[in-house]
Amino acid sequence: MKSAIEDISTVKKKIRIDVAPEDMAKERAKELASLVKKAAIPGFRPGKAPKAVVERHYGDSIKADVINKMIMSSYTAAVKEHSLKPVTDPEIADLSLDQGTALSFSATVEVRPVIALGSYDGIEVAEPDMTVSDAEIDQTINRLREMYARLEVVEGRAVEKADTLVIDFEGFREGKSIEGAKAVDHMLNLGEGSLIPGFEEQLLGMQKAETKEINVTFPGDYANKDLAGKDARFTVTLKEIKKAVMPELNDEFAQEAGGHTNLEDLRKRLREDLEVRKRSERDSAQREEVLGKLVEAHSFEVPFGMVDQELMAMMRQQATRLARQGVDIKDFDAVKFREERKEIAEKRIRGLLILDAIAEKENVTAGDQEMSAEVAALAKSAGQTVAAVRNYYESLDGGLENLRSSLVQQKTLALLLSRTKKVYN
Repeated sequence: MKSAIEDISTVKKKIRIDVAPEDMAKERAKELASLVKKAAIPGFRPGKAPKAVVERHYGDSIKADVINKMIMSSYTAAVKEHSLKPVTDPEIADLSLDQGTALSFSATVEVRPVIALGSYDGIEVAEPDMTVSDAEIDQTINRLREMYARLEVVEGRAVEKADTLVIDFEGFREGKSIEGAKAVDHMLNLGEGSLIPGFEEQLLGMQKAETKEINVTFPGDYANKDLAGKDARFTVTLKEIKKAVMPELNDEFAQEAGGHTNLEDLRKRLREDLEVRKRSERDSAQREEVLGKLVEAHSFEVPFGMVDQELMAMMRQQATRLARQGVDIKDFDAVKFREERKEIAEKRIRGLLILDAIAEKENVTAGDQEMSAEVAALAKSAGQTVAAVRNYYESLDGGLENLRSSLVQQKTLALLLSRTKKVYN
């Protein structure tokens, strides 16, 4: 086999490959010998037909199999010979079979860019104040009290902000009832914005048992395209007004909110939780800051295939989120999504490629024990067995190696963070 590389760009290569007639002949002989042992041909017992008969019956099939196998094996050998690091499957073209013997073809493939690393030690990152104040604890306790608040019926006054209402409503457009825009005994928490913009505001001042007509306009990006941007009228009947009454702040509440011994114990636990959350938020922000500065400091061409794969992953995640929200997936504009997220996807890939280059330079690796620990952690987080999680990754094409790569990137980022220069606010 002979091969030569043509540079289309820094990340795209065309490999021209020639396979010698004798290599093709060897592979053909091997294929024929294997087929003779199992071929089922009328008039012969399975595996007992003469080689010439088998060749006559399966000649075209043998030829196709030989070509496919030689393409893949010679491509793999060429990639190894030229020390390429493909990130996409090859595009095979220019296929030529000279008199059924010598094979030649081209394989165009995207490869990892060669990154000229600049300085990556001592990157400045913001170090926020990690102190948890008493005011923050008080705010958290108030949110807890709101969560444990009970609703009490209000009599003798009109609707006010932050009330909870029980309403019946029905929507109409051009005099016709809107499908799906009707509800009985609907519980509405004012201020949450769960209904169409402008709906809640028009309920303020209503009295119990009052019926009122309100006018709204559906948002331009409303999920139902037939209603997006259109005007509508709703008939609303107010059946009940309720308000939230928060529990008293005492030891009894502390016991109810998580089984704490007393109010002091609750405040202590909340302080610890807030400290953990602040550290997590700081670490996340610093990781983003380090990656962002690395991307800004390094200029190189990014393989389109890697960006496309990242966009596909982002699209699958978005489609899953929409499905969970009950949005019809047919309303998902994939073209618009890809266009809007392309820059984000490219930045992510740039960051990961830079981390890979730093990992190689710093000899950061992930051994089998670390992989086992990572799989165990993922299993615990997902509530699955270790075997089930490992089987899942093994079932994916390159699943375990992708997981190992992700672990190396995490370790590399941790290394960079340990070398950063903290700038205190």
